Amino acid sequence: MYADKVDYQFSRLRYQADFEHLTDDEFQLLKANVLLRSYKKGQVLFDEGDARDRLYYVVDGLVRIERYDESATYYYYDYVTNYSVFPLGGVFEAEVYTHSAQAMTDIETFYFPTQIYEQICQKNTNQLLYLIKKQNKIIESHQLRLQTGLTSNAHDRVTQNLYILKRELGQQESKTKVTIPFPITLKELAVNSGTTRETAGQVIKKLKEKGFIDYDKKIFTFYEDAIK
Repeated sequence: MYADKVDYQFSRLRYQADFEHLTDDEFQLLKANVLLRSYKKGQVLFDEGDARDRLYYVVDGLVRIERYDESATYYYYDYVTNYSVFPLGGVFEAEVYTHSAQAMTDIETFYFPTQIYEQICQKNTNQLLYLIKKQNKIIESHQLRLQTGLTSNAHDRVTQNLYILKRELGQQESKTKVTIPFPITLKELAVNSGTTRETAGQVIKKLKEKGFIDYDKKIFTFYEDAIK
């Protein structure tokens, strides 16, 4: 019964962006080695330093990527949501994960051996080109985060990080409304903005008063392209 469920659900992903460039034989090879697992909110998928032997594909929910400094204080957050293979950092060379991954909601994910995926990419030129382009987009996103971090004004950093969250996680509800359907805490926003929770809260309050955003039960809603 479980095998049938995995076979059916993974087959539905055949023409998603991360798999559409595979040959039928390559997709079948991946499917033969894939496992389906659910994680509850707060569960850890892997820790920094664990053997990098699995790649994941989120079917439903939100995963937070975390990295720590030497004092075990969070200093970097990133997010992975539906329909994306991760982590792609260190592809073809890294032996361990360079960060941790935690379920921020109840999630459902496939995972498969890193070695098999990388072997497929090495032999399939179209898939390799897709992987390079996807990594370039990830690098561009990280560069934008870095540029945001260099902004001296803390209020501007918070606003710019809201734009990044909107762009990466937002779903268009209407022509004038974008919602992030996942909970984002003020602490997370503050950490990514290099400021305090209090400052992040002040920025949110001002944007709410202007009618630019709403923030209720950790859910952000943006109106009329106010944060862009």
